[in-house]
Amino acid sequence: MSLALDDIKNFVKISETLNITRASEILGMSQPTLSYSLKRLEKEIGSKLIVRLKNGIQLTKTGEEFKKRAYQLILNWEDAQNILTEDNQEVKGEFSIGIHPSVALYCLGPILNSLLTKFPLINFDLQHGLSREMVNKVINWEIDFAIAINPIEHPDLVIKELGKDIVTLFKTKKSNDKIICDPSLAQSQFVLKKMKSAKIQYSGFIHSSNLEVITSLTAQGLGIGLLPSRVAAAHSKLGKLTHAPEFKDSICLVYRKDKHQNYISKKIIRNLREVKI
Repeated sequence: MSLALDDIKNFVKISETLNITRASEILGMSQPTLSYSLKRLEKEIGSKLIVRLKNGIQLTKTGEEFKKRAYQLILNWEDAQNILTEDNQEVKGEFSIGIHPSVALYCLGPILNSLLTKFPLINFDLQHGLSREMVNKVINWEIDFAIAINPIEHPDLVIKELGKDIVTLFKTKKSNDKIICDPSLAQSQFVLKKMKSAKIQYSGFIHSSNLEVITSLTAQGLGIGLLPSRVAAAHSKLGKLTHAPEFKDSICLVYRKDKHQNYISKKIIRNLREVKI
């Protein structure tokens, strides 16, 4: 049996999306090319890996079992590619980091500066989304690390706090008295609940799920923004609302220990764990 690494990676993407068309779009290849890659892999394995349905696909029993092993096969290959050059002790390789775009604006500078100072030949693939989405990608072996806000404990994860932040209310000197926030966030729900006892008066809400939008509207004086302090700090016009309730955020490094057993990964993790944000 001679399995091709690209065919294995293609199958993993198919198994994650459960849709050939969507997987081909993500991989940047035509659907026929991806289908041929899958058939080639099935021929090598000697068994069907998927069953086509009207609205997608379903993994066969063999497909489910092979998916579990595929991540390890890819990991072993990536380990082999991460080369430590004995002569100059320079580490080479590529690592993926998932992080919320707003968090990235103040976190990635010190993180990448620390890593690139010690490991200038390392390459990085940055992926952005909600913290819980990035943590799920780590759990599912899709990315190497996540920098996440208040990640939930999981048996497969190592979670190391890198820093803290405070979510509270911010405003300009002259601003509307509506609260601008994302009501779905636990931080928002906590602060909003405490506002009554803090005797903070407001006339209504402007809801948005995007922190950049909330920050921009607040900086324009359109309301009182419920924001992480580090995000608000990027705008000199914004100041904390006196006596406003606060929610403490924990900024954490998240990774799977079982994915980082090689020497190079351990060096990267050791460096990441020492970064203070």
